Amino acid sequence: MIDLSPEEFRQLGYQAIDLIASRLATNAVAPVRRPVPDDIRERLMHTPLPETGIDPAALLEQVADLVLPYPMGNSSPRFFAWVNSPPAPLGILAELLAAGHNASVAGGDHAATYVEHGVLNWIKTVMRFPDDGGAILTSGGSMANLLPLAVMRSAKSIGGHMREWGMGAELFPMVIYTSEQGHSCIQKAVELLGFGSDNLRKIPVDADYRMDMVALKAQIDADREAGLQPVCVVASAGTVNTGAIDPLNAIADVCAAERLWFHVDGAYGGFGILADQTSGLYDGIERADSLAVDPHKWLYLPIECGCALVRDAQAMRDNFSLVPSYLRDDAALPWFSEFGIQQTRGFKALKLWMVLQQIGLDGYRELITHDVAMARALQARIAARDDFALVAAGPLSVTCFRYTPAGATDVEALNRRIPEIVQREGHAFLTSTELNGQTVLRACIVNFRTDESDLDTLLDAIAEAGRRVTVE
Repeated sequence: MIDLSPEEFRQLGYQAIDLIASRLATNAVAPVRRPVPDDIRERLMHTPLPETGIDPAALLEQVADLVLPYPMGNSSPRFFAWVNSPPAPLGILAELLAAGHNASVAGGDHAATYVEHGVLNWIKTVMRFPDDGGAILTSGGSMANLLPLAVMRSAKSIGGHMREWGMGAELFPMVIYTSEQGHSCIQKAVELLGFGSDNLRKIPVDADYRMDMVALKAQIDADREAGLQPVCVVASAGTVNTGAIDPLNAIADVCAAERLWFHVDGAYGGFGILADQTSGLYDGIERADSLAVDPHKWLYLPIECGCALVRDAQAMRDNFSLVPSYLRDDAALPWFSEFGIQQTRGFKALKLWMVLQQIGLDGYRELITHDVAMARALQARIAARDDFALVAAGPLSVTCFRYTPAGATDVEALNRRIPEIVQREGHAFLTSTELNGQTVLRACIVNFRTDESDLDTLLDAIAEAGRRVTVE
């Protein structure tokens, strides 16, 4: 019913690998994304659970027919939406090995825990974080931002009794600051942790979409004058909208002077620190009290893999540790479950451990530098064409622009319609966002397969979609 002989398992494994290999072989020529037909969507969502089991080989055929032909599209070199990189092929194999090993990495004396400690040490080195800081792998950037902000809440609470007394014991509302371009997960974290979104201040940005320091200082002063309790500034090391990097050193100065917690959201852009084009832009990140990064974004790992880092490891442990007597193991390192909210944790570290070693720091410098260079090449193409207008060209790999053909009577409506048509056609894939009240097209490049021909395909697909809208 459930077990497979070694030979049966081996044969099914070969078939599964063949399916993945075939997909990898067609990334460059296959449509980026295909709409899921109505009948297949219905079948996937509403087929009754079978009373009797189905042969595993037949199930692989179902995957081949119903699932694999309709990808999200992020393995394609012409995928420019969101911040979703393709998985390194070795990372795919690492996921298989990790599933077979099936370790629960809550802690304990087994290899998987030491692999995670090892990769966390590597990430600290890359991100200029202290060796003795606390760190843990997470599902992604949202959780990697939530956990440090939970530690901050305890550290800034009255007498350090947040776990016992809760938010109700606080005499004055705690206030958190981020920029207008800060990621939505910061607001989610603020709401989940009980601060309330009314106590999240979204600071205006400058012409480069970076947090405005004058506005930040003025808002902190105003909140103190109103009897509120400023506690934390959340800076962005690469916003999702434009790739802007906030002035980290200046924010660190403000936090030091005002006795505020300094958190950096580097979920998208943190590893941009390795690019040749970003020298100096990350200065000050080493002063952060906490940091979030996402290896499954710009280290090209299969989803899921985020990382939360907190400078004060003991504060991190004090905030989360609750070890039942049956799990105590004083002979081993402190359990990872004492540094986060999960008790059962998957073996995310293996893919990171394998791929980081395969590529190496020099390899990552080259790959991430390539992605930024592709963004620069896209911006040059946009500037050279009369039918496009560049809106924002941040320091990382995001470009925001508009299609502005001569004679267009409603450019705003035109740019709202274009992404839908481009996505449906499948030659390229991008999305839109909003900057300064305008709809703009947004292209993000975190794909080691993307080359300049893919940039031309993207712009041609946009122009063709724009012509169709104009005709309609």
